[in-house]
Amino acid sequence: MKILAMILALIQSLLLKIFPFLGYQGVITTQINIYKKIKRRYPGMLENDVLNHVIVSRIESWPRAASKEEEYAHYQPLLEDNNKTLEDVIWAIIDWENIESRRQYIYNRLSRMGLSTLEMVTHMNAFDLKVKEDIEKGIRKKIKKS
Repeated sequence: MKILAMILALIQSLLLKIFPFLGYQGVITTQINIYKKIKRRYPGMLENDVLNHVIVSRIESWPRAASKEEEYAHYQPLLEDNNKTLEDVIWAIIDWENIESRRQYIYNRLSRMGLSTLEMVTHMNAFDLKVKEDIEKGIRKKIKKS
């Protein structure tokens, strides 16, 4: 079982390397495109309202990482923040969809590999750090291009 779980994890990693749009890179591109579309459609709209529209459009669309109520609860502080940036919004979306809402799933996968609790925490911390670094680089790169 441990070997099968490791093989599946490697296959998923390989697919994301080959097709980055299947992972968070696709989310970054999609959210930037939604932002641009809203800016074009409503040129006089305040920046904060545009960003709130991006957040709400993500909550309303499928697939969802959790129930609509959980997503609203997660994004509520960001919706109320008047000083947010596009980078903040994209980071919050990716953090929720790729890390926070999947934490239990990831722990379950790691435990099926036979790892101890300490090893699981170590792997999760390393995973969080790696994903956060990759996401921040990706967001900055895509926002600068647009």
